[in-house]
Amino acid sequence: MKYILPTILLASFVVLSASLQPESRGLLCSACKFLWKEVKKELPVVADYEEKELKAAVTNVCSKFTFSIPLLGQLCDNIGDDVITDVYKFILQEDKEINPDKICTHLNEC
Repeated sequence: MKYILPTILLASFVVLSASLQPESRGLLCSACKFLWKEVKKELPVVADYEEKELKAAVTNVCSKFTFSIPLLGQLCDNIGDDVITDVYKFILQEDKEINPDKICTHLNEC
């Protein structure tokens, strides 16, 4: 009897956690795609630029939109030099252009 309430609470927590993850994931996906669409406006063809220019464009977009786009600040906080390097190499291997769908899938945000 005394284990029923804790068991119910635990089960409720598990169900609630599982139901929140897809929505949160969807919002991060949207923020990710928004970020890279805006970066693409600044750097249409990445092959024409160096990695430092990609980093500057990401930093610029993050500073402009962090407070107006849900979860963009969280996403920008997680984009360090290693992520920029990874994305830069990924872009050069793929299309040499920024493709928000492919990048966000590559980063496991979508």
